[in-house]
Amino acid sequence: MKETRPYILMVEDDIETARLNSRMLIRRGFDVRVANSAVEARATAAERAPDLFVLDVILPDGDGMSLCKEFRRDNDAPVIFLTGQKSIKDKVEGLNSGGDYYLTKPYSIDEFLAVAERLLHRALHERKKTEEATTITYGSLTLQIRERAALINGSDAKLTPKEYAVLLLLVQNKGVEIASERIYEHVWGSPMNNDSGALRVQITRLKKKLDEENTDEFSILYEKGKGYKFVTMA
Repeated sequence: MKETRPYILMVEDDIETARLNSRMLIRRGFDVRVANSAVEARATAAERAPDLFVLDVILPDGDGMSLCKEFRRDNDAPVIFLTGQKSIKDKVEGLNSGGDYYLTKPYSIDEFLAVAERLLHRALHERKKTEEATTITYGSLTLQIRERAALINGSDAKLTPKEYAVLLLLVQNKGVEIASERIYEHVWGSPMNNDSGALRVQITRLKKKLDEENTDEFSILYEKGKGYKFVTMA
């Protein structure tokens, strides 16, 4: 776990809700920043990557679900949605946009705190487990676990967080086919449903950045009906 306190970004335009929730989270030992709009949220997230997002669904200049999709491009931290919308359709949409939990207003502050602590504990525990190893090397490819970076012949391949997460999962399961659904759920934190194209795009970009077609040392293979696997030629 980090030496600094876990950092939570709360995006909430209701001042009283933001004040109450942030105060209770700070009492639990968390570092909390509040943004009252989507614009402010983007700027705040750019300054420091949160360990947890708490997003109101309806914002004065946008909506939390769209904001979640934006954040998910570069950050795999868990997301809690807070909303007054109670329909199952809205909940499913929230989870499919990358959310981990969906609380409808009015909600119990005890449930909110319990969910925040559970998601943070799980995320930070997984991060710690991942960082226990320092590097993984196969030929010209080196994964620096602590830095969450991939090197090709010593140069940074400049992978996005999602590309790195996909590659790490495949490398850690070398030679084993992993279903597309499992990869998607691991990286995006939600069921794949009809979004298989997003994974294909990530894999295509990943292979290009690794210059896979010009190496005989490793490859990412796909078998229809089974999934993807990372293989080495040596």
